[in-house]
Amino acid sequence: MEPATATAPRSWSPQHVCLIALYSMRFALRSGGGIMFLLIFLTVGLSVASLFITPLEELVKIDGPDGMSASELSITILESDMVAKAVEWITNSDSVQSEYLLEKKPALLSAILLILLIAVPFTTCFGAFNQTSGDIASRGLRYLLLRTERANIFLGRFVGVLMFTIVSMIGTMLVIILYVQFKVGAYPGVELWSWGFQGLTAVFFLSLPYIALCAWISCLLDTPFGSLAICLLISGFSLVILYLLKLTLLTSTTADPESLAWLFKTVPWGWKYELLDGTPTVRVVAILAMLGFTAAFLFLGLRHFQKRDL
Repeated sequence: MEPATATAPRSWSPQHVCLIALYSMRFALRSGGGIMFLLIFLTVGLSVASLFITPLEELVKIDGPDGMSASELSITILESDMVAKAVEWITNSDSVQSEYLLEKKPALLSAILLILLIAVPFTTCFGAFNQTSGDIASRGLRYLLLRTERANIFLGRFVGVLMFTIVSMIGTMLVIILYVQFKVGAYPGVELWSWGFQGLTAVFFLSLPYIALCAWISCLLDTPFGSLAICLLISGFSLVILYLLKLTLLTSTTADPESLAWLFKTVPWGWKYELLDGTPTVRVVAILAMLGFTAAFLFLGLRHFQKRDL
């Protein structure tokens, strides 16, 4: 009979990851951090919506020219050439994409989503910055290490923040869609809700790599405030560097601005508007890019978390 060999312990357990994720969500609610993030995300979303809805609320009080209703007047303004040019400039796309966003989809919700996607990376940092840094500082993770593996703690905290972020996004999007539907009433309910679901999907996939980035930075530092500051700096300062690099290349070479668009594809920010593209293959590539950034940040974070002193 062959001697029994010792079985190596599993490096991670899905059950442990789920338990830690659920506990992390409950703790965030009790400590107030989760409620604060929900309020921040909701405030940002409603503020973006009010930039477009408040002027249109004034239009619904008057009749448009030649008997045009307020809703028709709102649609006419949002589908004008001036708005289309602004959308092309913001998204760095062509007229086909602007036509898709403003004519084939509810234009008001498209405008809200375009601005909301700009704010998502920064608002996400406020909810994901303290995944492990606070417990590393207090040495609280040492008690968890007696019962589970490091990988379970790291991934469990990530999943917990991800779940709470999803809840916050769904709540914010529901409020925005209901507000547009009942206050403006310019679009059919089916089109509005289907486009809102696609916009919610874009917001979710854009937030994924930034939650993973915060998970990595959080395990590098033992101060929550420092983790928040570094996450915001990386999210914003990387864009400043890319813009300066683009300007330098444009002034020192004869390169075309469109040929330098690949610079921003090196960060998740550069893929945000492809998540709303009218071509399914473009959206799939953008989703795969977001998943790739997420996997890379999680790999770096988990590798460091496995080695660091807790």
